[in-house]
Amino acid sequence: MSEVKSDARSSLPASLVALRRSKDNINIRNVRSCHLKYMLIFPLAPVFANMQGALFSESVQLFALDAMTLMGSAYCIGAGVLFAFTRTRNMAFFARLTALVTAAAFVVWLLMPESLLSLIMALVFTFGLGGCAACAAFAYTFILNNAERLLGAAAISLFFALSQLDAGLSLLSGYFGRIYLAALILGTAICLSLYKKEDFTAVEARPRASMNPAIKLTLYFFVAHYFVEIFYTYLPGSSSAAAQVANGSVGIFVVFLAVTLQLVTRRSVWNMCNIFFIAMLLTYGLYFMPEGSALRSLARYIHGFEQMGYIAAYYLLGCVFKKHGDFRLFKLCLVIILPVSMLSYLIPGAISAYTPDNLPLAATLTTAAVFIGFILLSPAYSKHLFAADWSDAFRSVDMTEAVRKVEESDLLEDLKLTPREKEVAALLLLGKDAKQISTDLTISVHTANFHIKNLYRKLGINKRSELFAHLYPESFPTEN
Repeated sequence: MSEVKSDARSSLPASLVALRRSKDNINIRNVRSCHLKYMLIFPLAPVFANMQGALFSESVQLFALDAMTLMGSAYCIGAGVLFAFTRTRNMAFFARLTALVTAAAFVVWLLMPESLLSLIMALVFTFGLGGCAACAAFAYTFILNNAERLLGAAAISLFFALSQLDAGLSLLSGYFGRIYLAALILGTAICLSLYKKEDFTAVEARPRASMNPAIKLTLYFFVAHYFVEIFYTYLPGSSSAAAQVANGSVGIFVVFLAVTLQLVTRRSVWNMCNIFFIAMLLTYGLYFMPEGSALRSLARYIHGFEQMGYIAAYYLLGCVFKKHGDFRLFKLCLVIILPVSMLSYLIPGAISAYTPDNLPLAATLTTAAVFIGFILLSPAYSKHLFAADWSDAFRSVDMTEAVRKVEESDLLEDLKLTPREKEVAALLLLGKDAKQISTDLTISVHTANFHIKNLYRKLGINKRSELFAHLYPESFPTEN
């Protein structure tokens, strides 16, 4: 497996080259069928993208804001408010309760004719759906391993792309939006009802975490991709049948492309982030072309690469948070993400309501600004994510899962290691470096390095990823 060297220089050009060459190691054999319930319902946020025309007409407004803006805001508020009452020990119960209330509110809305009252009821169920999504996000992050997380995000993106294509082709006429949403609510309720309390036990025992650079960099891309994407929803013609077909057809292709990049070429998720930004910049730039022109139509096809951003954002966030986060920090980050996500609806919504002609310019400038910021942060992404001391854990299937399997099978007992070397091996599998190991074991860094050197010598290996491969070889397919 090709890896980014940990001594990569901090200059921008060197970082860009190192990041472009970086690779991940995702093995589909690590997908556990018993975890499908945690894979199939997150992210839920894309359900609202490009659906304002399918759910409500433009005449239904409140406070001069359209239904799309209000429902998106209610979703974000609900995720924060409802999730504030959860704890790891009551997560499964709260998830089931929230799903039941949300489903009940949805049924009431579904039976109501379009009106201001139906919009208010829609806000109630989207508020509850936000709570469901927050619970699902937590499970997605802390319960799944890397392969499950990637395919979970890809499955939701594929479902959304198929829904766009179906809506554009009008195969279910005007009822598609509500039928699709009903299927989503039903699936959500079923999955959340299957949550198991014991699956969250290990999360409760995690040590206290802090907001380190890896998490901050991950949050930057997550918020940036969301902010950039929402602008498209408000552009003229974005909900038309032609746009839905274009987005959906290309989106399906992009989902398979993203999975291929990870499973076959094993290209790093960093490459997916850049593809997303470039595609969105082209999309908004082409909106300056005259309506009806070939280039303007091309923008709708290029926009299908939005799915690349969704998959990259959720996958990266889950991987980094499982490595560095805990329940308290997860909640704290929701407090940061949700207000920004709500602004991502309110700002383009307000521009659309008062100065719609400025939307393409605002979208283009926003995308360009966050993309430039992402590129300028490349040395930091290289240092703290893809070339960090813990990056073996990021590029492997799932170090935490490996430690559990090692403990269950007593693999360390058969390696003729001293008790101290076994402790060091377990900590290495968790991605800790010599300094962290010395702190955990109350020994000097020199002593920690001495044990690491002896451990590697006995096993005939040279680095942590080889230790993982030695103990858990089925996770590492042989490369040509």
